Amino acid sequence: MYKKTIICDGDSWIFGSEIVDPHLVEKNLGKHVTGYDFMPHNDSYRHNKIFPYYLGELMDNANVINLAYPADDNGNILRRTIDYITQNYLSQNKSTDDILLIVGWSSPERNNFWFRDSESNLSMNWRLWPQVQHFDHPAQEEMWGLYVSYLWNIEEYLPRYIHNVMMLQNFCTVHNIDWLCFNSFYQTPGKNITDWNDLNIITELDKLDSMGYQCQELFRIPFERDNMIYNYKAQWDLIDSERFYKKDQPDNTFRSFIEKNVEEPLNNWHPSPQGHNAWAKEIYDYICSKNLMRHYR
Repeated sequence: MYKKTIICDGDSWIFGSEIVDPHLVEKNLGKHVTGYDFMPHNDSYRHNKIFPYYLGELMDNANVINLAYPADDNGNILRRTIDYITQNYLSQNKSTDDILLIVGWSSPERNNFWFRDSESNLSMNWRLWPQVQHFDHPAQEEMWGLYVSYLWNIEEYLPRYIHNVMMLQNFCTVHNIDWLCFNSFYQTPGKNITDWNDLNIITELDKLDSMGYQCQELFRIPFERDNMIYNYKAQWDLIDSERFYKKDQPDNTFRSFIEKNVEEPLNNWHPSPQGHNAWAKEIYDYICSKNLMRHYR
């Protein structure tokens, strides 16, 4: 039996945000310090208190690679995951048999754009949160206002979310990779981060279906307009119901599980070390019960 490699990706919930060395806080007492997540001095404290580490211990001290990045969106999570496996396995003709890929999806509404401004020489991947205003340039604030006013809607973000999950599933299927995904939390549309709450994806899909989501085909010969109805519920049904943790079931998120099963589940908005530990055990039991590690015996 060989060692499994656990590759995790996600946003701040998988990264382990807000798990901060108290000595580091004490050292900076009285100073206005933010961004402990990005302080290298905090890494050694945080790394062994988050669920990927705990899961690695449960899996015979498996190798653990955590690609997660705070505040990220699902498009970036998907691209980063595929890029890592492509560069480190597929392009080198290495077997993927040792991989267990675990992805914790972020809020479906989050989006990202590549922002470039030649005058300020700013070129960056800009993660757009519809619920939160955060900008590095005035043009981003203008874009945020237009996006939230006109482009942020269920017709756009829910299909995008479904396609992200489907692309992950297809990538893993083609390359024979063991995988599992889950919703880290589900942010209620239109609410702030203080009002995070689980929403059943099926409820959203039913809402989308009831709206008769349509796309106008403008260039059909003989140039007649024709309505095409997209059935995203049918596409969602193609997602593996075992490799998506508790798909279509109530309380199917990292957040809802620890809130029901851990005495002190959160540090402010993110899981506590106790929450991470409990989630690792839950995911390990789920993986074993569903026999999701085909290559690991």
